[in-house]
Amino acid sequence: MEPLTTSTSTTSSSSSSSSSSSSSSSSSPPKQRIPKKRYLHDYGRYSSEFNSGFRLWLEKWNRRSISISLILIVLVVLTLLFPVLAIVALALDLYHYKRRRGLNYVRILTFFESYLFIELIALISTFLIYFIHLLSLLVVSDPGKARFFRWNYWYQSWWGGEMLFGWSCYLLGIDVQIEVAGDVNSSFIAHYYDKGFKKRLADSLGIGPKIIFSRHASFADTLVPQGIFSLFYHMRYIVKKELLWDPALDVSGSRTPNFFLFRDAGTDGMEVEIEAIKSMVSDFKPTEPDVTCIWPEGTRFSKSKREKVLESFKKKNDTKNYELASNLKHTLLPRVGGVLSLLEANPCGDILFCSHFGMEASSDFGQMMNGELCNRVVKIKFEQIKYKDIPKTKQERIDWLLRKWVDIDQWIDQQDKLYKNEKLSLKKKKSE
Repeated sequence: MEPLTTSTSTTSSSSSSSSSSSSSSSSSPPKQRIPKKRYLHDYGRYSSEFNSGFRLWLEKWNRRSISISLILIVLVVLTLLFPVLAIVALALDLYHYKRRRGLNYVRILTFFESYLFIELIALISTFLIYFIHLLSLLVVSDPGKARFFRWNYWYQSWWGGEMLFGWSCYLLGIDVQIEVAGDVNSSFIAHYYDKGFKKRLADSLGIGPKIIFSRHASFADTLVPQGIFSLFYHMRYIVKKELLWDPALDVSGSRTPNFFLFRDAGTDGMEVEIEAIKSMVSDFKPTEPDVTCIWPEGTRFSKSKREKVLESFKKKNDTKNYELASNLKHTLLPRVGGVLSLLEANPCGDILFCSHFGMEASSDFGQMMNGELCNRVVKIKFEQIKYKDIPKTKQERIDWLLRKWVDIDQWIDQQDKLYKNEKLSLKKKKSE
């Protein structure tokens, strides 16, 4: 929803009055944008300007009718064109093969075709789950929708974890290496495809509530928690409302505790968003495997966005934050509001800081189409902080978060140097 713009209108009966009106408006102060009041509801896991059930229903299904139609149209067109596009992709790969030795364009084309099919399968699956659940109610009741939640968590683990993350990594030739460190039962480094890896991860971290603070550098990194944790944990996400235009995510994400954040709510409207963010952890119980994920930077990192952030602090004469942000080479300065709200409402959850390197190769559509993510080693590191060790005061928590983000940035810088050295070494070997 776009913020409401206030405006005034005048009627003129002659050209002179029209000219006077124009002169008056040119000297008037800039128009102010006033966000509309928003309401939280359980109908779609996001805030809305509407507070009536019918309007909420209409808003949701208007969006879904468009997004589902677009997915189906693109799927049909791409499937029909696939044989021709595959020949073109293969020809381009053969042309570039000596330089990069991989069928990157073929992989990317196959990935997009598979993604669209996975979306279609997801939509059919969600319908079947809903229909079967309705039939099951004729036989046995489902207090609190416990059975419905359980079925949807299972489906989301398969769809988001096995298909979107696991199958996509396989298609793109990505080798995912995971490191687990911090206050854990056992630290280790393993590969995503290692047998029993997810069970080993759960044993190391312990089954209990967690909050993940993750670096955000690409489209792909939002799938990391789902791909790695969803087999043994119930995943919750705080993501931007624009992602509701992914129809499978819209339908599936509305059935379990997630929140689609409206980032343009304004200072007053953000109170509603913060209330919803707190609800994502306030019901944590020590023995329940619930995991809430948030990306504190608020947007994907890029060099241009980093420069904009620095310029913003410079204009505000905010020397402290300017200095902090300028020391970060690969990440943006975290926005502390959402993090502090989660920590304030958190009754017992441990914290996981997620660093990753390699997924920035898909930070924009051009990189994806060029196959820069293909045949890569992606490194992901989780550092666990136990609930008892989380700082207690607001300022202590801010300082702690910023220190951790500096650690994440430095770890990424180390991985970047290692990667560049390896590439240089391979280039020298080829030239010899």
